[in-house]
Amino acid sequence: MLDTIKQFLKEHEIDEKAGFIIAVSGGADSITLLHAFKYLNLRIHALHCNFNLRGKESNMDEQFVKRFCETYGIPMSVKRFDTQEYAKKKGISIEMAARELRYDWFEEMRQKKKMDYIVVGHHADDLAETLFINICRGTGIKGLTGIRPVKDRILRPLLSRSREEIITYIEQNQLGYRTDSTNNSLDYVRNKIRHMIIPVCKDINPSFLNTVRENCNTLKEVEQIYRYGIDRLKEEVISEENGETLIDIQKTLAAPAPYTLLFEILRPYGFNATQIEDILESSDAIPGKQFEAEEYLLTKGRIYWRLFNILEKEDKRTLLADSGEYHVDDSIFRLEEQDIDDSFIVPRDLDTGCFDLDKITYPLVLRHWSMGDWFCPLGMKRSKKKLSDFFTDLKFSAKQKKDCLLLQSGKDIIWVVGHRIDDRYKVSPATKRVLIIKQIKGI
Repeated sequence: MLDTIKQFLKEHEIDEKAGFIIAVSGGADSITLLHAFKYLNLRIHALHCNFNLRGKESNMDEQFVKRFCETYGIPMSVKRFDTQEYAKKKGISIEMAARELRYDWFEEMRQKKKMDYIVVGHHADDLAETLFINICRGTGIKGLTGIRPVKDRILRPLLSRSREEIITYIEQNQLGYRTDSTNNSLDYVRNKIRHMIIPVCKDINPSFLNTVRENCNTLKEVEQIYRYGIDRLKEEVISEENGETLIDIQKTLAAPAPYTLLFEILRPYGFNATQIEDILESSDAIPGKQFEAEEYLLTKGRIYWRLFNILEKEDKRTLLADSGEYHVDDSIFRLEEQDIDDSFIVPRDLDTGCFDLDKITYPLVLRHWSMGDWFCPLGMKRSKKKLSDFFTDLKFSAKQKKDCLLLQSGKDIIWVVGHRIDDRYKVSPATKRVLIIKQIKGI
C-alpha cells in the first residue's frame, strides 16, 4: 500500500513535500489512506464530516476518527451538517447533498490550512461500481472511463487496489475501522451492484477489477482521440454571426457520425437526446421549425441551424410618456409633436414613424414581440396580420424576431420599429397633428 501511494505521487509528479487534506469517514479505505500517509511522514490534515443521517452511528464514527487521530498525532477537524435540511432546501437527493457539502468544505479547509491537495479513498471496487452505475443510467464515452485518479486538486491514490487488499492492510497493521450499516442495504443502487453484480463478475473473471481498470485506462485515451475528432468537426460546421451560433446543416449531415456530432454540439446548451434526434430529422423540413431547451432556442434555416440565448435580451417595457428623448439600449427615441397643413410630407425613412397624433394614447409602450401579437400593416387597408407571419415574410431569423422592438398605443401595436407602421394610425388627409418618432441608433 505504501509503495502504491509513493508510485502514485511519482507518476503524477506530486511533490512529497506538498500538503494533503485526507478525507476520513472512519471506513477501512479512508483509515488505510490516513495511516499510510502518516507512515510515509507526509504533511497531512484529516477532515471528518458528520452528516447526522444515522443517529448514534454517525456520532460513533466521529468519535472513532477523533481517537484514531489522537493516537497517531494527526491534526484533524470535524464538521457537522444538517444534510436533510440542505437537500430539502436545494431540492436534491441526500446523496447529492452530502457530496456537495463535503467537497465544498474540503476545498474551504484546503485553502484555510494552506494545503495543496484533497485525498479521498476510492479504490478499484468503487471504480467498477461507478462504471456499472453509469452504464445503467446511460452514458457516453466519458462515463465509461470511470473515476479519474487526479481531478483538479482531488487525488485518488488507491484506485489500483481492491477492497480485499485494503482489508488485508488493515489486519496486518492492526487498525480498527467503522462499518456503515447502510452499506448492506439493497435500497441503494450502488449496494445492489456491490453485493449482487460485482461478485458474479469476479466469479466469471477473478481478475475482473484489474480488467475494469485496464479498460478504463484504454478508454481514457480513446476519449482523447474522440474529443480531438469532435473538436476538428466542430470547427468545420460551426460559425458565429451577430450573437448567433450557426451550425451548417449539410456539413453536419456529411460528417462521419452526424447524430454524435450534433449531440456534442447541443448537449451543453441543454438539448436532450430525443430533441437532437428530432433536430436531425428536421434537416429536410421547411425553414422556421424551432426547438427550445432551457434558455436556448434553435431554429432551422435553409443553410444553418441557428442557436442563440433567448434570455440575453430581457423583455423590457419602456414607457414613452410625452414628447422628448428616451434612451433605450443603444438607441435614442426622439418624439416630436407638430401641427401640419397640406404641404406636410410624411418622412419615408424606416427609422422614422409618423402617426396621427389625435389617435395616440399616452403613455406609449416600447417592448419586444410576444406570441399572438398582431397589427394592421400600412397598405393592407386595416387587415390584421400576425407578427409571426410578418416576420416570416421578412425572412427574419429567430434572433431578429427576439430583438425587434414594437411600439404600442393602448392595446394596439402601431409600429414595428424600423419596418412598418400600423395602417390605422397613418397620416391621412384629415390629420391635423402628427407625432414623429425618430430612432437614432448606435448611441
